[in-house]
Amino acid sequence: MLLQSAFLLPLLPFTAAHFLLNSPATIGFSDDDEGTYPCGSFDATDRKTVTDFPIAGIPIYVTSTHPEDTWFFRAALLNDTENWVDLLPAISQQGTGDFCNPTVPGPAGWEGEDGVIQIVASAPDGFLFQCAAVKFVGGSASTSGSCKNGTKVTAEFTNEKLVLNAEVTSTASGSEPTETSTETSAATKTGSSTTQTSASSSTATPNAAVRRDGGLAILGGALGALGLMFV
Repeated sequence: MLLQSAFLLPLLPFTAAHFLLNSPATIGFSDDDEGTYPCGSFDATDRKTVTDFPIAGIPIYVTSTHPEDTWFFRAALLNDTENWVDLLPAISQQGTGDFCNPTVPGPAGWEGEDGVIQIVASAPDGFLFQCAAVKFVGGSASTSGSCKNGTKVTAEFTNEKLVLNAEVTSTASGSEPTETSTETSAATKTGSSTTQTSASSSTATPNAAVRRDGGLAILGGALGALGLMFV
């Protein structure tokens, strides 16, 4: 089911309300429809531009126009785009501008599979979505010289959870279903480079929108840092 804009506050102008996905290549961007689940109004199965995603990691590089966002980086197999796996714990960003995590790992065991990466921004005006078509491959982590953070942007891992509804879904590893939360793991950050110790395989499948800032929201948590600082 597509996320309906009625669940969000009225969209503000682009300069105050949206984000750009710089890398990997986006399936598509619509200023007016970025609040539409799961991919900002674009088809999650679109394969016009496909990026190789080494399981060891790939940069995810965005530009935010908000003074704060919470980021969720997730993946799904192309043949099952209702089951999303968290690639990292949530990241709380402070400051407007460029934000890049240089090494976001892929799910173990997905090498050779076609997939979709979903970037979710939990912003003051609601949830925003973009996606990228990927092929999970082996090899070493991908690097990019264009991966950078804005001079006024800081970020840290947080224990905030993304649950867009309370449906129970199974995990990519085939373990027992989870309902209203995802397990996260620690990561460290030195300077402008991130080192992840592991990535979660739990999922939360959104079929209906909830708000970040009250009402229907099921987004949890104190912004407990897990030892990550982006500068």
